[in-house]
Amino acid sequence: MAIVLARVDDRVIHGQTTTRWVAVKPADAILVISDKVAADQLRCKVLKAAAGKLKLGIYTLAQGPEALAKASASPKKFFVISDSIRNFADLTKLGGNYGDVLNVGNLNATREGTKNMGNTVMLNDEDVVALDELAAAGVDIQFQLLPDDSVRTWPELKAKYQAM
Repeated sequence: MAIVLARVDDRVIHGQTTTRWVAVKPADAILVISDKVAADQLRCKVLKAAAGKLKLGIYTLAQGPEALAKASASPKKFFVISDSIRNFADLTKLGGNYGDVLNVGNLNATREGTKNMGNTVMLNDEDVVALDELAAAGVDIQFQLLPDDSVRTWPELKAKYQAM
C-alpha cells in the first residue's frame, strides 16, 4: 500500500509533519481529507505553502475513498491527514482504506468538553465514540505526537478518560 502514515492532527500540516514525520516515513505527497478544510480556501492556500516540496491534495469526506484508492494504486508514498478523529471514523464507514493503523497527534482543548490526556491530546465524548468505532473496525489506534515519542494505545487512554 502506498499510504505510509494515516494521522489525525488538528493543525493538519506543519513543520513537524514535513520534517520529523517525513524523515521516518518518507512520503511524496499528502492527502488531506476533511470537509471543513476543503471548504476553507484560505486554509487550503496556507496548507499548500506548509506542504513545501510535498505534493498536496485536499478532499472532502465524500471524495476520500476514491482519493485513497488512487493513492493505494500509485507507486508514490502518501500521508493521509485529517483534522478530526470523526473524519477517520466516517471515512472508514465510507469504505476508505488508509491501512490498519491510525496515528493520533495534536488535538486541542478549544473543543467542548475535552479532557487532557497528556502530550497535546485532548479528547471529548464524541472523540471516544469515534475511537471506539475505529477500534471495532479493527484499526490500531496509536497516540504519538512525534516519531521519537513512545506510543500510547487507545485502551490505555480510554481507561484514563473513563477514570477522569
